[in-house]
Amino acid sequence: MIKGVLAVLGLVELLVPRRFIEFWEGYALENPKDCSLESWVIPVARLEGLLFLAALAKPRAFSGPIRAVLGCYGLMAALSPDGYLEYWTPLIYEDGRPEWKPWVVPLTRVIGVCYVALALFGWCSKNDTGTG
Repeated sequence: MIKGVLAVLGLVELLVPRRFIEFWEGYALENPKDCSLESWVIPVARLEGLLFLAALAKPRAFSGPIRAVLGCYGLMAALSPDGYLEYWTPLIYEDGRPEWKPWVVPLTRVIGVCYVALALFGWCSKNDTGTG
C-alpha cells in the first residue's frame, strides 16, 4: 500500500510539479502567497518524482552514490531540522521569507530519519531478488 501511495506522489510530482509544491506549501507555510520559488526548483521537483518512480520500479538499481547522497541529506535533516530548513529555504525561495508552520521542523526530522533508513537498508520487497 505504501508503495502505491509513493508511486502516486511521484507521478503527480513528475507531471504537475508546480501544483504539487503549491499544494504542500498551503499546508506547510504561514505565508505561501509571499514566497516565489527559484527557477530551478520545478525541474528538480520533476526529476525527484521521476527518481521516486524509478526507485520504486527497480529498487536495487539505486545504490552507491545515490544512496550516499540520500543518506547525507537525510542525516542533515534528522540531526538539525532547523539548520536544514535555514540552509535550503533561501536557496529555494527567491523573495520573501517563508514562515514555516510549527509542525514542519519535527516532520523534517522524521523525513530525514526515513531517508537515512532508506540509504542504509534500501527499499526491498519480498519479491525483489535483484535479478533483472
